[in-house]
Amino acid sequence: MRYHASINTYVLSHNSLHTHSIASIHNSQMENKMLGFCAIAAVLGIISAATGFAGEATKVKASEVIVDYINDACVYPSSPALALGIVSAVFTIITRIYISISFSGAGCCRTDPNSTPISKLLFVLSWVASVVAVVLLLAAAGLNNRQGGEVDSYGYITCYVVKPGIFAAGAILALLSAVFGIAANITLTPPSQTNTYPAVALPMGTNVDPEKNPVPFPPQQYPPQQV
Repeated sequence: MRYHASINTYVLSHNSLHTHSIASIHNSQMENKMLGFCAIAAVLGIISAATGFAGEATKVKASEVIVDYINDACVYPSSPALALGIVSAVFTIITRIYISISFSGAGCCRTDPNSTPISKLLFVLSWVASVVAVVLLLAAAGLNNRQGGEVDSYGYITCYVVKPGIFAAGAILALLSAVFGIAANITLTPPSQTNTYPAVALPMGTNVDPEKNPVPFPPQQYPPQQV
């Protein structure tokens, strides 16, 4: 009877360690996946913001525009702000797609057991920031490349340039979109762990080696035995 109790105790502890090992491996995989998502989303967001700020720094300024009074036109210098604004908008869209795919079913309009009200709110804020950032960046890039001018009724030539801060605002919103997306994914509730290998006791007399066969058997009912 004492031998039987020692075997049961060993199997219980062995199964518990086996289940704990599986849970540790699963948690490690989830952490690595989360770190990978955060790293990629952060890099995409930084690229979007960096190109947007570069567009702000290189945009055509009012002092750089030359007024051609002979042809009644405005002559704009060449500027890389158009290309930088488009690149920033494209990377913002890529970031938005990547976050949406990684977020899977936990979006604002979907039901997911792992989503929380905070994660849904952050996901919506990420979407809004992305849309506004793309609109600002593309509008600023288009206005920066605008040529010509308008002559009013008094004969004055009006030349248009991008207002200061439009590229910068788009860049900040592009970065915030990535930040909100990362925060939304982090605030998800981790999935509940199920005990795949429950700890059970083996009946006395069962010919099983716990070292070679750690898989537990379903519990069985046996009549009491007298020693």
